[in-house]
Amino acid sequence: GLVLSLFACSKTEVKKENAFLPNLKNDLMKNKEKGKLIFTFASLAFTIDSDWGKGIPKEGMERIASVAHKYNIPVTWLIDPGSGKAMKNKLDEWHKKFGDDIALVWGHSHATPTAYRDPQKALDSLKSLFPWSKVELAASGTRSNEMLQSVKEEGLSGVWGSCWEQVGIDRITDKGAPWGYFYASEDNFKLPSLSGKGLVSVEWTTRDLLKALHSGAPTIYSSDPDDVGRTGLCTGNDIEYWKAMFDNYIRNISCNKFVFFPQHQEAHEMEHSDVCSAYSTEEIVNSEKMLDAFFAYVKTFGNMVEYKTIPQAIQLYKDNFTETEPSVMLFDDAPARKPPFWYAAYSNRATGPWPKTLLYYDKECQLAFIEDQFKPIMHRDYIHNRKVYDPKYYEVEYTPEVKIKTPWEKVEFTEIPIEIITDREMPYAVTLWYDFNRFKVKSISGAKYFGPIENQVLLLRLDLKKGVNKIFVQLDKI
Repeated sequence: GLVLSLFACSKTEVKKENAFLPNLKNDLMKNKEKGKLIFTFASLAFTIDSDWGKGIPKEGMERIASVAHKYNIPVTWLIDPGSGKAMKNKLDEWHKKFGDDIALVWGHSHATPTAYRDPQKALDSLKSLFPWSKVELAASGTRSNEMLQSVKEEGLSGVWGSCWEQVGIDRITDKGAPWGYFYASEDNFKLPSLSGKGLVSVEWTTRDLLKALHSGAPTIYSSDPDDVGRTGLCTGNDIEYWKAMFDNYIRNISCNKFVFFPQHQEAHEMEHSDVCSAYSTEEIVNSEKMLDAFFAYVKTFGNMVEYKTIPQAIQLYKDNFTETEPSVMLFDDAPARKPPFWYAAYSNRATGPWPKTLLYYDKECQLAFIEDQFKPIMHRDYIHNRKVYDPKYYEVEYTPEVKIKTPWEKVEFTEIPIEIITDREMPYAVTLWYDFNRFKVKSISGAKYFGPIENQVLLLRLDLKKGVNKIFVQLDKI
């Protein structure tokens, strides 16, 4: 496991190179068991038909292609037949030179003149325009069970557009859903399938799991250049916050086979023209500089990162996992400027600092824990609540009683009996924060376990039955 020493970062220290997790690259290099980070970059690039723009953002597409291809990063273009026809020669060239792929924007509310609001017709059109692509991904922020069923019937393999923790913004409420990639359920597109595979749900753009969770503001703390640009968290000359956010993700290849990092930027938000002028030239240049610097930073991790199109990443997921793969993510609070008061206050959001946080999901639940606490601070049950629109976002309001039977004296103990008492069945977990540099796990009964994660924490996962549930952890001194 990794041992990462953290030290406090004042505003002046934010600038220091690798000040956040100073030993990260060395520790990952030494770790023979590590997985891979899968990096994808997508861009919505549809025919705009709205009060804020009309036409095809060709300049924006060229601008995004230029910065991504500079680093040999393939782009997944989320297009409709209109933008496909207009940019056919460029898309053919980008596919041939850099491996770019396309996906269909599935009935986007701001997009596609009426002729293309028929997704099946649009799909046939794209397959005809681009015979080199299987066109197996649908893209939409406004997803539904009916939409996923239609996508499945057309033989596609994934749906892009899930927004972790988001409530209301852009008419998207996906709070309660997992982050990253998961097999979406037919009875609720926001939740993992309880039995095996399904369409792969792909996150719109990566969020800072710790800050988004604690602040309730996923559209402030995100990998979207406009999100961090408008709040001043990053600028064209300073992306230290994004670097720290990426460090938090890639550190977790130490305990996951794959960590997925999807990033996205709209083509129409990279263009100031007669077609679209929602963003100023200054904002666009700023976003371009941010992306350029960020791609350069991601590249410094060498072969720990694999760059794929979203269809390639979906295939990787399907090849490796027969059901939604558990994800366990340890985050520290990344140093960052405070967003302007008006921006945070407008949505009634705090700005931290927040404690070290461990986040976890599998097909049955999602949980979060803060350092040195056994019980979760967030507990979502996917087994007993399958409602698509749940005002509590699958949160379990009932808290089981947890008893840890360890001595009060200051003695180092190697046997840890845990009792969890409950009057209902549910998926659950507790965490054990301990110095696993000096102790190793000998045996654990009564729970599956993940870790020790970075030699700091064990996650103990079990399905609670009514009554007393017992876990016994036995450690050996190293």
